[in-house]
Amino acid sequence: MGAHSQSEERWFTLRVSSQGRLLAVAHTYTATGVASARVRIISAREATRSERQQYENIPR
Repeated sequence: MGAHSQSEERWFTLRVSSQGRLLAVAHTYTATGVASARVRIISAREATRSERQQYENIPR
């Protein structure tokens, strides 16, 4: 593991792409100013069946 991977908080997000596909994205988020941030994508892939069911059950 790289040094940054031990000190950065990692996030896992499920979101619909502009093409309508549900994506599972692992990323970091670092505030760089009052109204700005840096997002580093670690991985992105199509969501699994289980992740899709989880996303569909989120109350909106």
